Amino acid sequence: MPRKSVVMLALAMGLSVGAVAPAAAEPAPAESPAQVSETDAGIQATTRAAAIARARTWLTANGGKPIPYSMSKYFQGWRTDCSGYASMVWNVRTASGSPVNHNTDSMLRGGYGTPGAVVKAISWDQIRQGDAIGKLGAGSLGSAGHVMIFDKWADAAKTTYWVYEQASSSRGTAHRTHSRSYNGYKPYAFTKFSD
Repeated sequence: MPRKSVVMLALAMGLSVGAVAPAAAEPAPAESPAQVSETDAGIQATTRAAAIARARTWLTANGGKPIPYSMSKYFQGWRTDCSGYASMVWNVRTASGSPVNHNTDSMLRGGYGTPGAVVKAISWDQIRQGDAIGKLGAGSLGSAGHVMIFDKWADAAKTTYWVYEQASSSRGTAHRTHSRSYNGYKPYAFTKFSD
């Protein structure tokens, strides 16, 4: 089959063509979110401590450096943008164990072949370690949205917080602080923690 036909077939199936992982050459996963049926999709049980431990791994997973940000590349089956990173932190997988890479819309509203919504809006007083902060839902696709993983409050007044995030501005995975008013972002609870 001519290369052009192979590329067109791959794109029609929702596969990434020529994606390379940051730390080592790795093709895009064979099973993209668009190929995951609602009946096959599921959530692997995870705890808040396990989620934060996974969040830390990408700080040094690229030869001692952070995983670079990309909306089209993958690392160990996870897309290396903010929502792929959150999906990895929360260990969102199909029932057969393949990674499910949410986007900022599907994690709040479901769809795109994902296992349905995995977060819900909450108040700042309700946020706990491993939950999310960002702009999610309608109108958040691509560079319009962002999601970060809440670590802890940075001050007693709860005006500043620590997050883990996959950010293009920092060239990848970062653990840093933001003010509560940062970009008007809102808190969301990950609804699938086992603890």
